[in-house]
Amino acid sequence: MNLESIKQGELKEIFDALEDTFKENAIDFYMIGAIARNIWYAKGDEKFRTTKDVDFAVMIGSKEDYKKVRDDLIKKGYTESATNAFVIISPTGLQIDLLPFGGIEIDEEIKFEGQGLTSIKVNGFQEVYSMGTEDVILDTGHQFKIATLPAIVLLKFIAYDDRPELRFKDARDIINIVDHYFNLQSDLIYNHHADLFGGEDQDINLEVISAAVIAREIKKMIKDNEKLHLRLKGIISGQLKQMEKSALIRNMVNESGKDVENVAAILDAMLKNLTD
Repeated sequence: MNLESIKQGELKEIFDALEDTFKENAIDFYMIGAIARNIWYAKGDEKFRTTKDVDFAVMIGSKEDYKKVRDDLIKKGYTESATNAFVIISPTGLQIDLLPFGGIEIDEEIKFEGQGLTSIKVNGFQEVYSMGTEDVILDTGHQFKIATLPAIVLLKFIAYDDRPELRFKDARDIINIVDHYFNLQSDLIYNHHADLFGGEDQDINLEVISAAVIAREIKKMIKDNEKLHLRLKGIISGQLKQMEKSALIRNMVNESGKDVENVAAILDAMLKNLTD
């Protein structure tokens, strides 16, 4: 897989340091966020926006374990962020998000003392870890668990709902993944979701089909978490009720060039296949 477009070679030293630190502390992890998305896009030769951030979900048993990981990275030349308790800065200035989950959250929220952002919600992180990652060998030689595109969509919806005033890019990322998904996962769609194509007299909208498949994949991930399942359906249905007044829908329209009705059809397909 050629990831030269996201300067993966430039990331090798960072990946080395993170992998070594996680292994030394017996910490399991997976990659999320823009670089995870770009890894899947690169696999299908799809175009993507570059990013300067690296995001990892790290499975942590206690705040002490999390502090130990950060302290070990600081010994390797990394520095703390003055504005975000969950960010650490590489020696080259790259922002690395280390988002803890897996036993230290209270009511699905993690809080730390510090400056700037000191609390995050981690709804969906455990579900993605269990059923929403795939092992990928990168050009650097690292083999990481990478969140799948449906898993990224799930986490984007949750992140947007947690802080809609700050997370306008999440809406754009969701619709962008929908737009690319059919080309990237056509074998999966044709082989396992042929029922979505309907009869010969029905119009075929590839984005709507992609949205339906993404929702079905998400539903498999969260099937054992009814609270999360209800929350996701509530997020989507709430946006559909607002239509053009929804900031999420407006951002999707601006990113994709679709009209409100097209975006609503995509969200409606997601909601229907989360419900069925």
